[in-house]
Amino acid sequence: MKKFRFRLDPILRLKEHEEKERQKAHAAALGQVTAQDEKLQLIQADRGGKQENLRNRLEGPLNIQNLTAYNRYFVKLNRDELTGREMLRAFKKNAEEKRQHLIEATRQRRKYEKLRERYRERHDRESNLLEQKEQDEIAAQITQYKKRLPQ
Repeated sequence: MKKFRFRLDPILRLKEHEEKERQKAHAAALGQVTAQDEKLQLIQADRGGKQENLRNRLEGPLNIQNLTAYNRYFVKLNRDELTGREMLRAFKKNAEEKRQHLIEATRQRRKYEKLRERYRERHDRESNLLEQKEQDEIAAQITQYKKRLPQ
């Protein structure tokens, strides 16, 4: 029986490689989203800690220099948080684009795998049919041989 050989195997391998590359790109984009989200959480945690610090300092005598320093720091944190949210939005958009590219690469690979499977099934059917014909021919020859034998 002839061995099955898919003539589009090189293309299938390329599609698999492309899918893996897009998986890596998507994973990197998700890593950026996660890292930026963690930075924003750190900013919020830092703000909470500094606000608590400021409350404790407000219980004693007021120091204008400390208040202005805290005010500048809070303005800086707000600015950092705003830019961080913008970056997070951009990273999420990028991650979604990478996900869509990955989905398309997966569709392409599956298309070639299904085609390969159909060719494989057709090859198996043809091989089985050929094998059946050979067995029928052998059976017919044995029958004719037995008829020629003197009894």
